[in-house]
Amino acid sequence: MELHAYTRTISDLFSVKRKYVVPRFQRAYSWSKEQVKELWDDIITNIQINSEQDISHEEYFIGALVLVGDDKSNVLQIVDGQQRLTTITILLSVLCERFKELKKENLAEAIFKNYIEGQDDDGKNYFKLDNETPKPFFQKSIQYINKEQSDPQSDEEKTLLSSYQDFYSFTARENLASRFHIGKKVSDEKYEILLRAIRDQVVKYLKVIFITVTEEEEAYTIFETLNARGMNLSFVDLIKNKLFKELNDTHPDDDAKTTWKNIRLVISSRDSVGSLETFVRHWWISKYSYVGEENIYKSFKKLWMENKINAKEFIKELYSDARTYVKIASPIQEDFKQQEEKPIYNALSAFKIFNITQQRPFLLSLFKARERRIVKPDDQKEIMLFLERFHFMFNAVCSLRPSGIEGSYSRAARDLQNASDKRRAKEILNVLKDSLTTRIPDETTFIDKFKELKFYNGYTRDKKLIQYIFNKIERSKLATNELAPENISLEHILCQSNNDKEIIGRIGNLLPLSQELNEKAKDRLVVDKLSIYQESQYSLPREFSAEYLAPWNSNTIDKRTENLAKHCYQNIWEI
Repeated sequence: MELHAYTRTISDLFSVKRKYVVPRFQRAYSWSKEQVKELWDDIITNIQINSEQDISHEEYFIGALVLVGDDKSNVLQIVDGQQRLTTITILLSVLCERFKELKKENLAEAIFKNYIEGQDDDGKNYFKLDNETPKPFFQKSIQYINKEQSDPQSDEEKTLLSSYQDFYSFTARENLASRFHIGKKVSDEKYEILLRAIRDQVVKYLKVIFITVTEEEEAYTIFETLNARGMNLSFVDLIKNKLFKELNDTHPDDDAKTTWKNIRLVISSRDSVGSLETFVRHWWISKYSYVGEENIYKSFKKLWMENKINAKEFIKELYSDARTYVKIASPIQEDFKQQEEKPIYNALSAFKIFNITQQRPFLLSLFKARERRIVKPDDQKEIMLFLERFHFMFNAVCSLRPSGIEGSYSRAARDLQNASDKRRAKEILNVLKDSLTTRIPDETTFIDKFKELKFYNGYTRDKKLIQYIFNKIERSKLATNELAPENISLEHILCQSNNDKEIIGRIGNLLPLSQELNEKAKDRLVVDKLSIYQESQYSLPREFSAEYLAPWNSNTIDKRTENLAKHCYQNIWEI
C-alpha cells in the first residue's frame, strides 16, 4: 500500500486550487449541536487575549483526513473527515457574514475567495468543498457569500442550517465579549479584532494529518486502522492533558507530572481498587455531577470553560482523595487501628466481599466529611452499618437490579461535599437511608435467594460470602468482640464424598470450624462428628451437636437452610 501523510493547516488545505468531493455514498452531515459546541470551545480555548489586547494562539489537532487521489491532484475524494471539513466551512462562511455586517467587505471576500470558493484555469468558479446531496441548499444558503434565504427540506439540510445558526450565535458581539472577558461594550474595532483572531485560529492553527492513497480500497483500510477500537484517548487522558497544558512549569520539578504519577501509584498499590478511570469517575460524581464515563470529559471541559476548575487545586485534591479511596476500596487493618474504627473496617471489608462499587462515591464524601468534623464518629459508623446490611441483602444475596442506587449515592455525596454543619450532614444521611430502605427486598425474596447459596469442591463462588454470614452470626452471639471469629473454615456436615453436590453444598449443610477441627472431622459420619463439634469455639457447631436429630438428609438440610435465612433476615440484618 502506498500512502502519503503530512501535517496540514486549514489554510494549506483550502488555499490551493483543489476540490474536496464528498462522495454521494457518504453518510449525510450529522454533527449535533453538542459536537459543534465542542469544536467551537476548542477553537476559543486556544486563543489567548491579555489585558493589552495582545493575541496569542495555540495549535490544535482535529484529527486525520483520509482522501483518495494523488496529493498533487486537483480533485480528492473524502473517505474520512467530511463532517469536520463541512463544519469548518460553515464556520468560515459565518465569519464572512459577520465581516460583511461590519462593512468589511474586503475581509469577507478574502475568506470566501481563499477558503470557500475557487476558480479553475478556465475562469470557472467552484466550491472547494463539493457536496452533492444537500444541493442547492448548502451551496446557496450557506457556502455562497451572498446567501439566499430558503427553507431546508431534508434532515441533512436542517442540520446544516442548525450548525450555521449555532456558529452565528457564538460569534455575536456580546457572546465573544463574554467569552474573552473584555467587558460588555465592544466597539466595532474590538469586534473586528476578535473575528480576525477566530479566523486566524481556524485557518492557521487548526491542524490535520493529511493522508492520501491512490485507491479507494486502500483509503478504507487506513480509515479502519485510525478508528480501531482502543485507539481513542480515555477521558482520564484528556483531563490529564488539559491539566498538564495549564500546569506547564517544569522547574525545579514538573509538579503536575509527578503528582499524576503518584496518583497512578496509589491507585495501583492495592488489589480490588480498580482502574484509574474507575477512581476518577467515582471521584467526579462524588464532587461534580452524576454522568456516565463517556460524558465526564464533556462535563469537565464545560466547567473548565466556565473557569470553575483550578488546575492546581484539582490535581492536588485528586491525589489526596486517591489515598482515601484505596482505603475505602481495599481496606487493611493498619488503616483502622483504633478499636472504635473496627466497625468501619468490617463494613468496608464486607463491601469488598460483596464485590460492589456503587457506594464508593458516597463513602469518599463521607470520609471527607468526617475529617471536616461535620459528621460525628457514631453517625459514620451507623450509616456504614446500615449500608453493609442493605448491600448484603440487596446485592450479595438477592442480586437485585441496582438501577438508580448509584445516582442516589452521587446526590448524597455531592450534598455532603456542600454541607457546612452537622445538622445538615445528619439530614443528608437520613435522606439516603430513607431512599435505600424502600429498596430492601422482602423476606420471601431474601429466603428464596439465600437458599441458592452453596459451596463445595469445584464451586467456590459463594465461599467468602458464606464465611461472612457465619462470621456475622457468631459475632451476634458474643457479648463482646474480644473472641470474634477469624479465618473460618467451612465444614460439610454431610461429607462431600459419595453425596449429591447440590445437596451437600447448601449452607444448611455447612458449619464454621477452625482448620484443625475441620481436618479432624473430615469424612466421618455425622454422628461421629458431634463430639468434635462440641470442642469448637464457635456457637453454631456446638448448637448443632446439642440439637441433632437423625436422619441428616436433604429435607433436614433444607429446613436448616431456611431457618438460617429467617434468622439472618429477622435478627442479624433486619433494618
